[in-house]
Amino acid sequence: MKIVRLALIIAISYSFVFSSEAQFRRRSENKTVTYEEMYNDPYDINKLFIGITPAYGDIHVTNITTGFGVDATYYLNDFMHFKAHARTPYFIGSDFARNSADKNGADSQSRFRTFFFAEASASYHIWDKEQESQSKIPLYSKNYEGAEWAAKVPQRADIPNKRREILFARLGGVYYQTTSELSRAIAAQDVTVNPVGATEETANSLSGESEEAVFGNVLGAGVSVGGGFTWIKNFAAKPDKTYEELVDDHVFSTFMDLFIFPMVIAQNFYHKPAGATDFIHYNASTINTFKFGGRIGIDGHFNRTLGWGYGAEIGLRPGLAKRGFYGMLKITFPMYGTKLDYSVEAFGR
Repeated sequence: MKIVRLALIIAISYSFVFSSEAQFRRRSENKTVTYEEMYNDPYDINKLFIGITPAYGDIHVTNITTGFGVDATYYLNDFMHFKAHARTPYFIGSDFARNSADKNGADSQSRFRTFFFAEASASYHIWDKEQESQSKIPLYSKNYEGAEWAAKVPQRADIPNKRREILFARLGGVYYQTTSELSRAIAAQDVTVNPVGATEETANSLSGESEEAVFGNVLGAGVSVGGGFTWIKNFAAKPDKTYEELVDDHVFSTFMDLFIFPMVIAQNFYHKPAGATDFIHYNASTINTFKFGGRIGIDGHFNRTLGWGYGAEIGLRPGLAKRGFYGMLKITFPMYGTKLDYSVEAFGR
């Protein structure tokens, strides 16, 4: 009996091992994905991308704005690309400093400027070459649709492909205008602002900390000099099994720029000090400005006829001294891409 029991135990153990091995083999086979490459050329991308920025947030020490804008990028073969961007608030309520200035009361001669930022740049490709790479692409099964994916953790496959790498240097032009809160800049710089025509401090001069908010316009214009890296993939494959097409067409860039603004102007402004009966015209020339700044950031989009993009940056924007730090986020959608190739082959009979 003991021999029979031992034989049964051994038989059951072997059957369990074999069934586990078979199950493991089936699972391993299920994780194997074969595919047919559709295209894999990071140089064969759209030449022109134009998009609308429906939402951005610009947090500057002297003003906070949210609004919309436009973006454009053009690739000239494999040695240059050009970019342009502009943005402005939705309405006065999303231009915080200007809105506060209007609520604070303004003289009829005052003209508080709506925030506006625009830039354009040309980039030269110092290094533009192709590298072997791979992408970790999620596998979305056609067997699951809609909300079913909310309860699924998609598998990922490492797919070999080609990556285009660009090291670029760029030069651009930048312009901005904004309403700024000047009272904090006056306090931070410890300066005295006198009425227009006054050569010495008067009873109506502005200086030091004050409970009164003072607003005025600041304008800046100059150049940006810098560079960065861009990584481009343009790959698609069709799996043999019940999976959606595998695509990686991401265009991603990091950049760093130096701002050089020959023109930074704090315009003369009107303000009604406590106890005064009328608005007084002040000379803003004593408020210090700075002309050199910089930024670091990222931006990206996808090589599609209709896609989306994004961007983020932080830095020092030339303007009022000790009041230059800013951060910006933006989303671009829709973004239209085209190769600008409308030629059609024709053959005679």
